[in-house]
Amino acid sequence: MTNSGYATASRKKILDFLKENKNRTLTVLDIDAYLKECDNEVNLTTIYRYLDKLEKEGTVMKYVAKKGSQATYQFVESGHHCEEHLHLQCVKCGRIIHLECNFMQEILEHVEKEHGFVMQCKNSIVYGTCRECAK
Repeated sequence: MTNSGYATASRKKILDFLKENKNRTLTVLDIDAYLKECDNEVNLTTIYRYLDKLEKEGTVMKYVAKKGSQATYQFVESGHHCEEHLHLQCVKCGRIIHLECNFMQEILEHVEKEHGFVMQCKNSIVYGTCRECAK
């Protein structure tokens, strides 16, 4: 995006939308639909470019479930260190749960010691269904 007022307004709306939905992931199409609702339409390439910039800055995390599937993005609060722990994502509502407990460290140590496999948590995510959606 350029530094025109339009671009700044679009960036602010995208970032605000990501922050408002920080407990779940969003697709580019979710962001596009939100911008259209706000009468602030931008092309998809512009959204992708801005999300790439935010990812490089560490402001958002990008998740890709498998090759060919649509990427999702999540706002990362400052100091949250998402690259250091595992995440659970609900396949129904998109909610993200951060696994920042000592038990996860025990699992990582067990896998390395007993199975000879060193796990890295960078953007690690496990998919399933949250309590609310399972009801």
